[in-house]
Amino acid sequence: MQKEVKKSWALFIGIGVMMIAHGLQMQIMGIRSVFEDFSVFTTGIFMSGYYVGYFIGSKTTPNFVSKVGHIRVFAAFASLASLSALVAVVYVNPLMWTISRFITGISLVSCYVVTESWLNDRATNKNRGQLLSAYMMVIYFGLALGMLLLNISKC
Repeated sequence: MQKEVKKSWALFIGIGVMMIAHGLQMQIMGIRSVFEDFSVFTTGIFMSGYYVGYFIGSKTTPNFVSKVGHIRVFAAFASLASLSALVAVVYVNPLMWTISRFITGISLVSCYVVTESWLNDRATNKNRGQLLSAYMMVIYFGLALGMLLLNISKC
């Protein structure tokens, strides 16, 4: 099991950093929507854009992986996730935030699918559960750490 984790350290670090950023972004967008005087309904709409993108991305990503491979799909969607965060910072309006959350949903679920299928390929039946549980620990630790980073700001 440790052998597979050592082989996958770059993948774990990559997805962990993405989860830290996503955890912080989730919290900041909700708080910023209050500062911008968006209505609760508007905030609910743009925050749900993530889940619409999540649904669409989960259906389309396996086709991309089969056509171009794990590494290219992960790199493309990780870049797209960072772009969507920048769009949300530059354009502060509900429509652009909905589009940003939609792109974030597609991007993150694509990175999840790539990571999980990559780990599934590397795992044996004997250590699959342990490897995927290490992956889930990285995911949830990253999300929690990202949310805790909100306490560091001087707002």
